[in-house]
Amino acid sequence: MELHSPLDVSRSRKSVSQVCEICGTNRTLDRHHVVSRGMGGSKNPEVHSDENLTTLCRQCHRNIHEGGWVLERASGLLRVIDVSTGHEVMRRFNTRDFDCASFFVFLERLERSLNEAIGVIPYLDDEQLVEAFRTSRALGKRSWVLQAAILYEAQRRSIYGDRSMEAIARRFEISLRQAEKYALVWRLFFASDDAGEGDGRTAKNVNVDVFSLDEPSWYVVAASESAEPKRWLAYAQDKKAEDPRYSIREFRSDIQEAIGTASVEIEDNPILVAASSTPVFWECPWVKPYCTRSGRPVPARECACGDPS
Repeated sequence: MELHSPLDVSRSRKSVSQVCEICGTNRTLDRHHVVSRGMGGSKNPEVHSDENLTTLCRQCHRNIHEGGWVLERASGLLRVIDVSTGHEVMRRFNTRDFDCASFFVFLERLERSLNEAIGVIPYLDDEQLVEAFRTSRALGKRSWVLQAAILYEAQRRSIYGDRSMEAIARRFEISLRQAEKYALVWRLFFASDDAGEGDGRTAKNVNVDVFSLDEPSWYVVAASESAEPKRWLAYAQDKKAEDPRYSIREFRSDIQEAIGTASVEIEDNPILVAASSTPVFWECPWVKPYCTRSGRPVPARECACGDPS
């Protein structure tokens, strides 16, 4: 195996990444040919073009050559597959048209706009106040959804497997539980299927308005405490629409009545709900009651234990 330092490759330094394109470290960087030069090298200019060269750290470079990793690079997408398992180690989108500086300017403009909006609220008439309130609720929802999207993207890029969320929590200076919950919520409710991500259009296809609940706790409870999170979230939306006072506490209680088990601890102050002693046969088509007498949850109407309770 030959490892080439960026200094050994006659390329413009503007085209050489200063970090490993797999793990993001900036230490002991090499240049790797995505399409191999073959034994004895190659005179094909395409093999030595910038499009066929990628920057890797020494460890990731060894994993490509010796550790069973396969690096795939298509238009706007870099993906690493572990051949032994067939699992995706990481993936990263990129495009030359993306202006990162403009993106951060946009975020700063949003913050300034919020401060300016507060100052003009006294000048709005009554109907405008109502409309401004409705709009502000949408802005609040998108704030946490953006955080969830960022954490999920960081998880998809990490090469550390089960330990990835620990590293992400340290890097973003948040608790491990928050990182895990937000990334899980994004994966279950907003992310596209893996098969549809290869075209680089995932973010454009995300519709954060598909769910009407604003607070992240609704999504966290559905994702962490139920076997059918999307159905339970739809149930919560229906209940909230019928009764605006319907709470997350009641939502958790309804889930536990159907499942018949104690709550999984996901909050700083968890609420443990006792198993219901009477059967609850839901009229809502999204929710199914479960029997747990056998030691695992079984849909009540399919259970053969014969116990009416």
